[in-house]
Amino acid sequence: MHIDTMLDNESVRRHLERTTRSWLGLPVSAPVDVPQLPCRLAARLLRVEEYEQSHRDRWGCWEFSFCASHRRGKLWDPEIDRWVAATRAGLSATTALEPLWPKGREFAVCLTHDVDMVARRATPAQALRSVRAASKSSSALELAQRVTRAAGRAARYGISRRPSIDRTLAEAMAIERDLGVCASYLFALHCESLDALDCVYRATDACAVHGRARTIADVVRMVRDSGFDVGLHGSYRSATNADVLRREKQELEAIVGGPVVSTRQHYLHFEISTTPAVHEQVGLRADSSLGFNRSVGFRAGTSLPFWHFDLRARRSLDVLEIPLIVQESPLLSTAALELDGDTALAIVRSLLDSVASVGGVFTFLIHPHNIANPQFLTIFRGTIEYGLQRGAWFASLRDIDRWWREREAALLGSAQTALAVP
Repeated sequence: MHIDTMLDNESVRRHLERTTRSWLGLPVSAPVDVPQLPCRLAARLLRVEEYEQSHRDRWGCWEFSFCASHRRGKLWDPEIDRWVAATRAGLSATTALEPLWPKGREFAVCLTHDVDMVARRATPAQALRSVRAASKSSSALELAQRVTRAAGRAARYGISRRPSIDRTLAEAMAIERDLGVCASYLFALHCESLDALDCVYRATDACAVHGRARTIADVVRMVRDSGFDVGLHGSYRSATNADVLRREKQELEAIVGGPVVSTRQHYLHFEISTTPAVHEQVGLRADSSLGFNRSVGFRAGTSLPFWHFDLRARRSLDVLEIPLIVQESPLLSTAALELDGDTALAIVRSLLDSVASVGGVFTFLIHPHNIANPQFLTIFRGTIEYGLQRGAWFASLRDIDRWWREREAALLGSAQTALAVP
């Protein structure tokens, strides 16, 4: 799959032209040709290496160490965004360009939460589901490890008939409301049988909010009613199975009482040749799965939103990718970067600075159950405060999806039909 050969394909060229035009803010009416994205950057954006290499980690994921950018020392470098920023600066001297972001903001921060656990403590039913899910492991060693881990979690955090969410999800929402920012909360309400890696809560499970009895479905509606974006955290198998993902989406939509458009796959289980097409098939419009479980950085070389392109079918997909730049778990994990809290926050701020310098989107993930850890709480609050200090536009996945679609429609004007997704 040589990039030069691919760029000879009309569908690929049109897709890259549309993407570059959107990034530059270059109206179709402007008497200027769209600059061509360099081949090496185009290959990184299209994720050619993920199509070419079948190797995945033990969870079936593409990890940072497989990236050519990692070997080149460019994993933490938004090199595509730097090219876009330089090209915008050159064009702006002679051409009126549309701003990337609303309200005169130079860059955006997108806060997201994968709700793997609503509370630290588990209900008896959830603890039992954890053990049952672990029993589906593929080997005796993996089975022993996962059952031990599931039992250890219950022993460490305890069992409760009605676990409180006050120090986890409710705390995250309170901090965001206090600081005046929005976020996406991605819930994993699975209606299929569990995989060994899946979340184990159900919509009808009991919990407590400020001492009052609630169900998890009530919590989902509380998040919605507070003005936050409610999205889907698709189960492990749903990444490659449209029927499973559709049923999960329908269950969440029944609770929310409206459409769900934003998503991130659990465990970042995201197969480039399959998952975006599955998202399009079930009507999920905005994804943020393109990141890493054991590092941070720019998997596609960009922090800017872009439409997925199916290299095998040679067509653009109606799925907007908002790349994940930082997930909090790898920062402190002994199985990943193993940083101390101060260094972790410094790295997060450095990456945010890099995104701000090129006008991108700093997409940040923190799991609500980790906020009970003081180090993660400091990283979470410190990241928001730093983004506010830098003057970011704070937006949810839903907000960015809406803005990007409306902005692109205005840019394309009468050429919308010719350049739109087939």
